[in-house]
Amino acid sequence: MININIIKTNLTVMCELKVIFKGKTIMEDVVRITAQGDSIKLQGMLGETKTVRGKIMDVNLTKQEAIIDD
Repeated sequence: MININIIKTNLTVMCELKVIFKGKTIMEDVVRITAQGDSIKLQGMLGETKTVRGKIMDVNLTKQEAIIDD
């Protein structure tokens, strides 16, 4: 006989990204990325922002990184 207890929990997992632009890390702990035409606005966990011109090439949640290039 196998007893399985399932407990309902509210678990929130944050997923912060490291953003790489032209091969260099330009910002860490990014929680929001917004595309605005040819600009990309990055917002950090503490509310700091940075805007770069380029295209989002890849977002990899497993590696916790986003790659932006021209």
